[in-house]
Amino acid sequence: MKRIDDIGFGGLKLVQDDEGFCYGTDAILLSYMLWRDERESKRARKIADLGTGNGIVPLILSSKTDARIIGIDVQEEAIKLANETAELNNVAARLEFITGNVRDINTLVPDAGSFDIVTMNPPYTKAGTGLISENTAKAIARQEIAGSLTDFIAAADYLLKNAGHLYIVHRPTRLTDIVNTLRDYKLEPKEIQFVSGKRGEEPNIMLVCAIKGGRNELKILPEMTVRNDDGSFTEDMKAAYK
Repeated sequence: MKRIDDIGFGGLKLVQDDEGFCYGTDAILLSYMLWRDERESKRARKIADLGTGNGIVPLILSSKTDARIIGIDVQEEAIKLANETAELNNVAARLEFITGNVRDINTLVPDAGSFDIVTMNPPYTKAGTGLISENTAKAIARQEIAGSLTDFIAAADYLLKNAGHLYIVHRPTRLTDIVNTLRDYKLEPKEIQFVSGKRGEEPNIMLVCAIKGGRNELKILPEMTVRNDDGSFTEDMKAAYK
């Protein structure tokens, strides 16, 4: 069932469908990692979001930057929702959503090497592993059925200009795969931050920032937690919603 949700950013509304893959904390944290880097978010003129789903990350970023933002996703129904959201919030002039597979990035976006920033929330689970949802939309969002980690990172490399920034949200269990693949494409990991649900729990989210052609220098940022013991948001998460 289709619904309209207030996402907590300046009155912005998001069109979602319960039958599809609805956004969660991952999208909020991915957006936050970018916009808290004020130098990059302010100077960016072109941003691409890969695996955009219903367009939640471009929508949040539209409240933080004046850049032109494109979102790409293989699922046509998700892109329809993203376009509805852009119209609803009067940001369609700056947000463009494209249906297509990241494997075909060179035909979807002809202006290679022209983007300042790429964000991505790719499927977390390798194809052929784990339980596959009977819901096709959720299966594609969660597992590397329509695009692998390598496909997503290769697409980011194609889009980014030299010294452009890539922001990724993923699972800590894929850290080695991510770092190795980034370096295969000369995208140097610069910052990693782990996120846990509550203090003392094992981190289940990881944020990564890489720079195209960057020097070898990696910072591990202080760990974030999402909720306090009473279930309320931590100061970290309140800052993400600021």
